[in-house]
Amino acid sequence: MSDPTSRDRLIRAASNLFRQKGYSGVGLSEILKEAGLPKGSLYYHFPKGKQELAEAATRWAGAWLERLLDATFAQAESFDQGALMVCETISAEVASQTHVSACPVLSILQAAPLEPQLQITAQDVYGSWTKCIEKHAKRMGSPQPEEAAFSLHCKLQGAWVIAFAQQSNAAFTQLARELRAKI
Repeated sequence: MSDPTSRDRLIRAASNLFRQKGYSGVGLSEILKEAGLPKGSLYYHFPKGKQELAEAATRWAGAWLERLLDATFAQAESFDQGALMVCETISAEVASQTHVSACPVLSILQAAPLEPQLQITAQDVYGSWTKCIEKHAKRMGSPQPEEAAFSLHCKLQGAWVIAFAQQSNAAFTQLARELRAKI
């Protein structure tokens, strides 16, 4: 496996820090230190600075979650089973960490009033996740795929917010119990 490029290192460091501390809680020097890079690297890859880096980091982490959704639903025999499997997969990821990080989109939303482009990025990534779930709901014959996808997305997002607040995967465990009861 090759070493990540300096751009990749910046994106990963920013995503990690934003998810831990929020957009406003992280400075550029902290991102550079975490990435182990000099200041010139940031402006070389992201000439518009922190906002542009936040967009890239959010889209990168969002793509990771979309791949997780796709791979997990691909293994399911029904939409309800897929929903449960996604919840359990995210729950296991949360449980494996010593610190529960916020959803990659939530971590930039509080800055959206001051950085309108971040609002657009959040809408794009959230929309992509819902469309991904909807695609699987349609494939599996869900009678109302748009509603099923949006409802599951809301439940997962709510569980993630509570998991972050409580620093526990208990919300995902509870949601999994509810989803399991539907199967």
